[in-house]
Amino acid sequence: MFVKVVKKFNQIMLWLLGVLLVLAMVLTVAFKLYTSNYYKADVDSIASIEAEVGENVQVYSDDDLLVFIPSRTEVKAIIAFYPGGKVEYKAYSGLMYELANRGFLCLLPRMPENLAFLETNSVDIIKEQYPAQVKFSEGLDWYLAGHSLGGVAAAEYLGKQSDGVYKGIIMCASYPSTDFSTRDLRLLSIYGSEDGVLKMRNYENSKRFWPEDSTEYVIEGGIHSYFGNYGIQSGDGEPSITNVEQIKIAADVISDFISG
Repeated sequence: MFVKVVKKFNQIMLWLLGVLLVLAMVLTVAFKLYTSNYYKADVDSIASIEAEVGENVQVYSDDDLLVFIPSRTEVKAIIAFYPGGKVEYKAYSGLMYELANRGFLCLLPRMPENLAFLETNSVDIIKEQYPAQVKFSEGLDWYLAGHSLGGVAAAEYLGKQSDGVYKGIIMCASYPSTDFSTRDLRLLSIYGSEDGVLKMRNYENSKRFWPEDSTEYVIEGGIHSYFGNYGIQSGDGEPSITNVEQIKIAADVISDFISG
């Protein structure tokens, strides 16, 4: 009798294991299909920005990182930028060019499956891989920044860091789900007036998490997608300014915020 019970139990466990393996395979395939459909960088739009300011910016890259360094002005601060969800990281090169042209060293990491939530500690990985460059940056303020879900991921990471490691965070069409209300941080929130993707109710509710030193700026005529160069994503609003115009405005606002 005992042998039969054990045999039956083993059969049930093998069946459950098989079901779990099949379920895991289905979920893996579904996830891959989901992440394979992403917004790609508009190389022509980025090239137009590069042609205008590229002579003032040096760009270095490897398989996982783009670095934009001011070549004709002193570096004012360092910005590590987390790309938006399901957007190719290179799509934010235009904004990085404009920020570097204004004196900021910008780090633009490639995220696994184009989802920053899969690697919220991306900036730590950069620091570990480039210790000499990090040592060179001693004395400079570090800011985290991110667009849309990338901003949420950056805020989640920042919430686990001690005060003083980063000067602040820049949220582009994004909002924190982490409570910074009692933290010694600076926060800039910037979004377009015609944004059709940003959930404004959640955005307004998130203000209770903002630190005391917070600044909000609305780009008139701007939309959600135009912080990068990847076209207009599904559900976004109708812009009354161009992609390049919004990126220049955003770069000016971020520059004024950090320098102010």
